[in-house]
Amino acid sequence: MSQAEVGPNGARPDRSQSRFFRNTPRKISLFFLAVAVAALVVGAGFAEISKNGSPTSSETAIVRWVILASLAIFVVTYVVGGRTRVRSRS
Repeated sequence: MSQAEVGPNGARPDRSQSRFFRNTPRKISLFFLAVAVAALVVGAGFAEISKNGSPTSSETAIVRWVILASLAIFVVTYVVGGRTRVRSRS
């Protein structure tokens, strides 16, 4: 940790001042990553509660599309957030 990151009393900086959390596209990307993981957990739950041990094809399709859409939005917003951060430095 560099000297600029340490506060006057030796404490670490407040996480609300983090470059990641001040960047709205990056916060949105983090949210959609969490949605993708949650959909994966829900899909596993469908398999657990099904009578024959496997989810129906419609349940599988819904979970698959939610995961794919969330990951696509995650990647796009993460890249946009990175480009925004680079532009703000210039």
